[in-house]
Amino acid sequence: MKHAHVWKQTGSLVLWYYTENERNYPGWHLTADTEGCRSLIALLDALANDGEPAMRTFQIKPPTAAHLAVPNNRAGHAAWHAPGKLKLAFSSDPCEWKFPVKQELAVLALGAEPLRAMRNGLEDVLQGRGDYCIDVPHRNCAPLWFWWWPKSAIGRE
Repeated sequence: MKHAHVWKQTGSLVLWYYTENERNYPGWHLTADTEGCRSLIALLDALANDGEPAMRTFQIKPPTAAHLAVPNNRAGHAAWHAPGKLKLAFSSDPCEWKFPVKQELAVLALGAEPLRAMRNGLEDVLQGRGDYCIDVPHRNCAPLWFWWWPKSAIGRE
């Protein structure tokens, strides 16, 4: 049985990109509550264990003022956009990393190597760490920033 096909999302996943001050805050920005991190980690583990191309879709919540205060782009007031969904496609190419920005539906295609980096990022979010990104410049792709879940948002998940 393919574990990734039976996976169901739990928790909250917040994903956005900035439309202002993109030079200092390029690419996608991600945080998740405890259940959201665990849920996404479980999916990444299932994809890695299944070892076959697969696609799953997540519901995304827009960032609140508390989420935006963590990176603090323009004192938390920089314009941003959040898609309604994230489509994650696991690739048979172990190095694949495609995450174009400025789309209504966010589509992330990744192979086994960036999958491990994404999993590590989510583990850091669980531990209250962040402020770094996965970036593959030679692929001309947008980076993915990890941010800790703000304490002021706990309980509002």
